[in-house]
This record gives sequence, structure tokens and C-alpha cells, in this order.
Amino acid sequence: MYENMIQLYQKITHLKVLSLFLENPHEGYYLRESARLLDMDPMTVRRSLKLLMEDGFLTKVEDKNRTIYKANLGNPALRYLKISYNLSFLQEKDVVNFIVDRMKSVTSIVLFGSFAKGENDENSDVDILTISMDKNKPTAALAELLERDVNLVNFTPAQWSNQAKSNRAFYLDVIIDGISLYGVKPVVE
Repeated sequence: MYENMIQLYQKITHLKVLSLFLENPHEGYYLRESARLLDMDPMTVRRSLKLLMEDGFLTKVEDKNRTIYKANLGNPALRYLKISYNLSFLQEKDVVNFIVDRMKSVTSIVLFGSFAKGENDENSDVDILTISMDKNKPTAALAELLERDVNLVNFTPAQWSNQAKSNRAFYLDVIIDGISLYGVKPVVE
């Protein structure tokens, strides 16, 4: 079978076409441009684009003689597919083990920000919160692994408890919209 979801996205034709728009949600693509970027037959891509439009994942805009296809960012289902795609990307890169191997006593790893909300684009950084007694953060190494900017925020349990009171907006963003990658969400009671 498939080793991970990223391979699944790349193997199934419709998902492969959709992955182009998930990775670059604010970009528009012509049919032939999509086919070239995906290294696929234009007729196969056309069928996939048609089905993805019928399902509401894509929209099209007529531009002179050509049609531009774009991600339908207003579709909540697309946002959840993007979150799934983002999580598959992090799993493929083995982010959790990467962090756990480099930081001692990690009790929680939480993805937050645009990556967790499915609002990221190709220029977005990856926001990750860790709860750990270790002060050393492998931010640069993690950014190199992911090939994108990383905002790795680390708190001790006591510091996180203080954050829950002093920086309530940040705390609530992590707790409400964050996705636990390791351990549990660090809810302060």
C-alpha cells in the first residue's frame, strides 16, 4: 500500500491535481500549465479539474481565451483537506520524532497558526509549540528539514501556565485551533 498520505496524494490522479492547489492555494493555473507542472497528460488533468470543480474544490475564471483554475478557498471541505495535507507533510518529514529526539522531556507538541488552520500558503512558516524542560530548541535544523521557516516556541510547564494568564489570546489560539502532534493539548486548569 502507500507508506504515507503524501504518497497517496501523489499517486491518485485527482489528488495529485488537487495537491497543486493545496500547496499553492492563492495561485491560479491554466490547464496546460497544470499538466506541465504535474508532469501529466493534459486530458487527464482536464478530467480531474472538471471533477474537482464539480465537487466545489476549484473555481475557474475566464481570462481572454484561456481558463484559469484556482482553489475555492471559501469551501470548508477544501480547508480540511489542506489541514490533512499539512499533517501528512509533517508526518512524512517525521517532525515529531525529530523534535522528541533533540529535546529532553517533551510532554506536548502542538501545531498552531496558519498550518493548523489550513490557511497557509507556500510562504507561510510552520508554528509549533513544545512544552518541555529543555531550553535548547532545534529551530534551524527543523527549518532545514522542512525547507521552510519554522517558529518553534518552547515553554516549561510553569511558563505555559503563566502564558495562560498573561497572554490569553495566544493561549486560546493554541488550545482552540491547535492540533496536538504529541502528547495532549496543554490545557491549563
